[in-house]
Amino acid sequence: MPYPRRMTRPSIIAAAIAVLDEHGLEGVSLRAIAAHLAVRQPGLYRHFASKAELLDAVAEEILDRGHTDRLPVAGERWDEFVARNARSLRRAMLSVRDGARLIASTGSRSPGLDNAIAQVAHLEKAGFSGTDSILALIAVSRYTIGSAIEQQTARDGGEIAITTDRTDAAARHFIDTAQRVAALGPDHEFEAGLRALLGGLSATAPQAE
Repeated sequence: MPYPRRMTRPSIIAAAIAVLDEHGLEGVSLRAIAAHLAVRQPGLYRHFASKAELLDAVAEEILDRGHTDRLPVAGERWDEFVARNARSLRRAMLSVRDGARLIASTGSRSPGLDNAIAQVAHLEKAGFSGTDSILALIAVSRYTIGSAIEQQTARDGGEIAITTDRTDAAARHFIDTAQRVAALGPDHEFEAGLRALLGGLSATAPQAE
């Protein structure tokens, strides 16, 4: 097997994303990444001290590529921004196999400072306290990540499986309703939950002066 003399961090990260997409998070190993690049595994350590460091960089790259709506724009309502930001995060995670699990399991709770300052300031301007602003953003982020994890890991493809021999009217009504909900699809389900969450936050938000 030929082994190139040079590797770069971007080429290693791109290879790791390709391996992730093909084999899932459990299949991502330094050996698999080295094989994808046709290089010797020890060479990876010149760029990344550990697999954990590499996965952090992969998660950051996935977000940089797809999570493009992180900042509010002038005059935008707070709930419109938070929804747009959530959809952007979800889109980035769903762009890669097991992307949501990767994002949830890598990195720290420390946000990008400039983005965080702009996001919190936007919510404060809408009437939230600083504490409530951060808590609101955390709540929406956790909902978005959890929803994406469930979508990417569901073995039944999102169907609402109901095992029962009951044929009474109540059971039949519930089963029919559940089937209609499943038919709406994961995007509709996510948006319904996001609206409910934002509605709850709206009810507790004081009006900006």
